[in-house]
Amino acid sequence: MKRIEGVRTQLDAVGYLKSVKGLLGVTYRELSAVLDIPESVLSRYVTGDMLPSVETAGEILARLRERYPITEVVRARFRMYDTYVDMSFVNTPDFWRLYEIYLTWRFPDVEVDVVLTAAADGIPLAVAAASRFEASLVVAKTYREPGVENYEYTYLREGRPVTLYVPAAQLRRGDAVFIVDDIARTGKTLRALAGLAAKAGARVVGASVLVARSGLNIDLGFPVDVLYTY
Repeated sequence: MKRIEGVRTQLDAVGYLKSVKGLLGVTYRELSAVLDIPESVLSRYVTGDMLPSVETAGEILARLRERYPITEVVRARFRMYDTYVDMSFVNTPDFWRLYEIYLTWRFPDVEVDVVLTAAADGIPLAVAAASRFEASLVVAKTYREPGVENYEYTYLREGRPVTLYVPAAQLRRGDAVFIVDDIARTGKTLRALAGLAAKAGARVVGASVLVARSGLNIDLGFPVDVLYTY
């Protein structure tokens, strides 16, 4: 297990390097100044020609986390307009890598059976979370799966009733559920997902919200991490 953890640290360090280059346009020269590692060596890390040692990888992650935290990536790429929010950066492998690493830091000891999200914008982040936690992915949809028993939860969104459905076979009593939501304006979707888990007799062990409105109250009785507020 320790060897596996070491390899993951090495791969995470390389992934972080690739991601900050791709998302923020950071150059090898800038990275070399931050990490005190020659540009030629960093290039070989990024191209996969070599891996840093486990110790070096840990130092790389610590320094990159301090200099280029994921919150700064979201701040740089998040765009809010009058009629919509542009969060297209969450659909890129570069961001998935950063998000997986962030979840490891934020929820280091959590055991997860199911990652639960609502269709459709939260799916890319939920896939990344399920990959990192080695958990099943369940997507709550706004239509009932025909021919099977469904759990359902109805709430008001902009004054209109919205119902989320999950096939009962996908959520089991006692499952440890981790909720992922890409953006929370009112917190109603997050509460609806928690309500679906409760109807199944599952327990929510935590939630990750990528972007939330400033001052939003989402105290739901389990840890809710908000990565960025607007």
